[in-house]
Amino acid sequence: MKVKKYTAASMREALEKMKRDLGTGAVILGTRKISRGGLLDFLGREMFEVTATTEDNVLATSGASRTARAAAGSRVSYTVGDSGAVATTPPEDFGRILSRQTPPAPGRKQPAGVKVHSRAGSSNVRELKQELKDLRSVVGEMAEQMRYQRMPALPPVLRDVYKKLVDIELEEQTAGDLIQKIYARFGEKEYNDMELVEKYLIEEITGMIPVAAPPRLTGKDPLVVLFAGPSGVGKTTCLAKLATNKRFFGEKRVAMVTADTYRVAATQQLGTFSEIADIPLEIAHSPRDITRAVKRHQDKEVILIDTPGGSQFNDKMLSELKDFVTAAAPDEVHLVLSVNAKPSDMQHAIRRFRAGRNMRLLLTKFDETLTFGSVAGVVRDAQVPLSYLTFGQEVPEDIEPANAGKIAKLVAGNVF
Repeated sequence: MKVKKYTAASMREALEKMKRDLGTGAVILGTRKISRGGLLDFLGREMFEVTATTEDNVLATSGASRTARAAAGSRVSYTVGDSGAVATTPPEDFGRILSRQTPPAPGRKQPAGVKVHSRAGSSNVRELKQELKDLRSVVGEMAEQMRYQRMPALPPVLRDVYKKLVDIELEEQTAGDLIQKIYARFGEKEYNDMELVEKYLIEEITGMIPVAAPPRLTGKDPLVVLFAGPSGVGKTTCLAKLATNKRFFGEKRVAMVTADTYRVAATQQLGTFSEIADIPLEIAHSPRDITRAVKRHQDKEVILIDTPGGSQFNDKMLSELKDFVTAAAPDEVHLVLSVNAKPSDMQHAIRRFRAGRNMRLLLTKFDETLTFGSVAGVVRDAQVPLSYLTFGQEVPEDIEPANAGKIAKLVAGNVF
């Protein structure tokens, strides 16, 4: 049987060499890590070696040795050592090993020819566990290689950027789309220009994040803004920031309405802001109360409405929220989400809290996470424009208009 070895700096590159040489019908006989170069290999570079042959060679070898194995009455397998192929007798079947270790049940005879040897059985089990461990390692390396097989033609620099994007929780499909767009923008000799790669990445991420236009105040009817979202994401604090920050509504005639009567702390918090900022506050116990509050403050320029928070799995809460939204008839519904939540939870919350075409995303707690890939992916998939971003708890500071470029730079900062 003809056996070939392929060595490379990574398992993926070694497997690619094997496929180019032997084709898709290649059969892997073994893999291992080796050290190359350096004095006595102490300073050597770690390399990966794949030993392989073709499927035809395996079939031919199997056919030629079948008669010999039958005559010997035992199974023979081929492994590959430093000196070539070596025929060895494989470990016993797992079932046979277990049968030697497990005593027969009370009243049941031990099968003929099977003896109980606890020490030998333990040794064989250890050998089997080691083989399973080695197999998992090989399968893991092959899975890693297959994971990035969809873009084998990309330069190494872009493949590395793709892997880092996936590592910071950007969905693989989104990361792949980004890299392919960047790849299309390069000239033949520009792939190793990391500054250019970073520049293109920031531009592409910026372009995929929708941002809401600033709110329009007509001067006739007040702008009605409703805040919704899960509990603990900072809805009440965001409302207070916008109501008192001069960059937003701090210099407008503002009224606040809270329907979050489940939490005494929320009402007290807004009550304190109301007194300090001299902003009227209405407490709404029902959808009808919200309708009346909006009518009472038609002389205001802006009406900000806080709603109860809760789990997106709470159907009763979501039904009540829908009634509040209908009663308020808001111009904008800001879904408030924390960026330190899992991407799947954020996506599910957006689906459950979705409230029509006038919905925006207000993302909080940028100061409480280290990775930002999920933010770009979630916003891109949801196709709901961003309104505001918060970076702390200080009121009225720590809030700013949404900026796609800033998010893109945060993502790029995780990659480069």
